[in-house]
Amino acid sequence: MEILVAIGLSVLLGVVPMVIFSVVLTWFDRYEKEPPLLMIGVFLWGLIAAAGAALIINTLFGVGLIFVTGSQDVAMTGAAVFSAPLVEETVKGLAVLAVFVYFYNEFDSVLDGIIYGGLVGFGFAAAENINYIFSGYANSDMGGWSGLFAVAAVRILLIPFLHGFLTSWTGIGFAVARLNRGWLRYVAPPAGYLTAMALHFFHNLLSSAGMPVLCLLGSLFDWMGFIGMILFILVLVWREGRIVRDYLREEVGFGTLTQRQWQTASSLWGNWAVRTTALLEGNWRATEHFYDLCGKLAFKKMQMSRVGVEPGVPMLIARLRSQLAAMSPSIKA
Repeated sequence: MEILVAIGLSVLLGVVPMVIFSVVLTWFDRYEKEPPLLMIGVFLWGLIAAAGAALIINTLFGVGLIFVTGSQDVAMTGAAVFSAPLVEETVKGLAVLAVFVYFYNEFDSVLDGIIYGGLVGFGFAAAENINYIFSGYANSDMGGWSGLFAVAAVRILLIPFLHGFLTSWTGIGFAVARLNRGWLRYVAPPAGYLTAMALHFFHNLLSSAGMPVLCLLGSLFDWMGFIGMILFILVLVWREGRIVRDYLREEVGFGTLTQRQWQTASSLWGNWAVRTTALLEGNWRATEHFYDLCGKLAFKKMQMSRVGVEPGVPMLIARLRSQLAAMSPSIKA
């Protein structure tokens, strides 16, 4: 019975914090929200497919090193420092690549890249947390409940954002490619992927050194990187508000939106306030859909101005205008 409780607690402590971080991350996507099912799918890819594939490949690599060197310590260090960064950033990055290829029209901004990369990273971290936390319980050196909670504290407090932060770089690379023509379109994805892999290598190298001071230094670098990413996200949110403001301005003259609706659509707090009011008044679904369409229209117009006319985009813009104009009289601002 005790072992079942330990398994359940490992799952709870491993998954719940990552789900909370994922929800917080998606909250920053205020102006042009991503499809919920697609975001859930990306998270589950990290949790199941990426984590499962990485476990198998990293294990086989470690077994190979044991066979060659005869040392379990060398195998564990080699797998952590060399195999894990390459394998894990590849299998996580495949989810971002899939969104980029198969859901191209949903990849609208650099923030979208961070969100998709962060979500697959948090999903992967949830699975990895379960494994490490339960291992802390089962480990013969530390073992028991003290081991379980000690490892949980490390995973949740010291390195909670590691995988989300790392794979965000892969997402940034694909997002930059989405919004540019020329050489950046081809250089950005491998640059983002290699950055994620290099940072992963650096983290694992410090944590595998066996020196507490280097582990703490690695955790400090992790937190500095995470704080830097949060600041970057805030800049992106501010920039997205300006994109919505600039590219929807002419829609007031076209009669698509009213002046107040345009101002609300381009204001972070105004947008949040009108959605909250609509929730209290029972008109949340229509209001949410209306302002999501506003964001979609603004970003499609921005993309067309940056990368030119893509197949189907002019028709999509015309359809969005028609939908917004039809809904506008019934939507408060």
